[in-house]
Amino acid sequence: MNSLITNIVIVGRSNVGKSTLYNRLLGKKEAITGEENGLTRDYQSQICTLNDIEFNLIDTAGYNLNQNELNKKINNNIKSQISKADIIFFVVDISTSLTSEDTACWELIRRKRKNIILIANKAELKTAKDYEHQINEFGVEEYAKITAFSKNSIPLIYDLIKHKTSKKACKQTNKEKENTIRITIVGQPNVGKSTLYNLLYGENRVITAPISGTTRDSIMSNMFYKDYKFELIDTAGLRRKNKISINIEIASAYYSRKEIRYANCVVLVIDSLKGISSQDIALANYIIQEGRSILLIFNKWDLISNKNDMQRKTISKIEEVFFDAKGINTLFMSSKEEESKVKVCKAIIELYKKWNKKISTSELNRWFSSIWEISGNQKMPGSLKFKYISQNKIRPPTFSIYHNKNSKVPKVTKRYIVNRIREKFGFEGIPIRINLRTSKNPFQKK
Repeated sequence: MNSLITNIVIVGRSNVGKSTLYNRLLGKKEAITGEENGLTRDYQSQICTLNDIEFNLIDTAGYNLNQNELNKKINNNIKSQISKADIIFFVVDISTSLTSEDTACWELIRRKRKNIILIANKAELKTAKDYEHQINEFGVEEYAKITAFSKNSIPLIYDLIKHKTSKKACKQTNKEKENTIRITIVGQPNVGKSTLYNLLYGENRVITAPISGTTRDSIMSNMFYKDYKFELIDTAGLRRKNKISINIEIASAYYSRKEIRYANCVVLVIDSLKGISSQDIALANYIIQEGRSILLIFNKWDLISNKNDMQRKTISKIEEVFFDAKGINTLFMSSKEEESKVKVCKAIIELYKKWNKKISTSELNRWFSSIWEISGNQKMPGSLKFKYISQNKIRPPTFSIYHNKNSKVPKVTKRYIVNRIREKFGFEGIPIRINLRTSKNPFQKK
């Protein structure tokens, strides 16, 4: 990230519309919003572009006075982001009376002597007229009365910050794009996803706690390893659909699955003590169907006593159930051990290279013509003949194969081809897609 870019931090108590404002300025739904207090727990950060300016926009959790262990971590997170801010958007709900948490939050940021802009949200509500005088209590010169979910709020905010923020940066080069890997960490609740995220990031970026469902939003941060930039995404724990009972969990699951679809590599974290479950298998198959490269991490491996026996049984089961991604990359480790970071980063880069591999058409066809001669008991039914193969896509590797019959190619034959491609060209653990096409006979009468 450009070190000169302006940091704008959105601060306020819970349920005043901070995440709604964050989504509106970004022009997309990145943060979960709803009526429940305390939906946001970790901060969100993305580059925001408005007309000719851009800045780093940070959405924080609601500042609170309920000092349990989780809330202390949340407040410390907020304070950390305030210390890095160039501009603070202090958001209040102008449709109701100020609360003790509004006042406490104001006292916190006022003492920091930052550039503060008051955002008086929910100005569209009828009761706003009865409480708008409260703006004067803060003694700020710059403020905007807005409706955060309305597009009309953007010009008001733009006018307040246009002379205080960075100009739009030049576009990312092709080289930078090639060396950027988008990594999504997924898994069931409480398997150690956030602990792994913090290990890779190098500090406590996301809040961890023993309670299930601590992470709700999908959180993205950038880190660097060797010549690569990792766009690292932590997601909420995914439960079975029939166990999702409230709107917030449904929203969290939606964002988690969206991040799988956008990822280059998906890291599926599994609790070693519980072993691989039917839900883990279903989630892995979803990742493979989406064509993403996948890394299985059996976390909490330090708590396993009979490691050799457990590893042998686990690998055997993986080979049995993941026939669409034979040789799937698997690590047995603890996210609390620093040496695990290098193992994970190396595995991700190796997978990314395989996922982007392109095989020349000439090399493919030289090999393809020979596999039926050494296929053993693999016989093609009837007069079925394969004529030509080409790789027309990467990410995931996708091949078109032309044959001479209108009838369907048997599944066993298709799987045989996929397995041979994987073995020959080093696509172990990578999903491969095959498009079977019929080549027309040029001598056939019309």
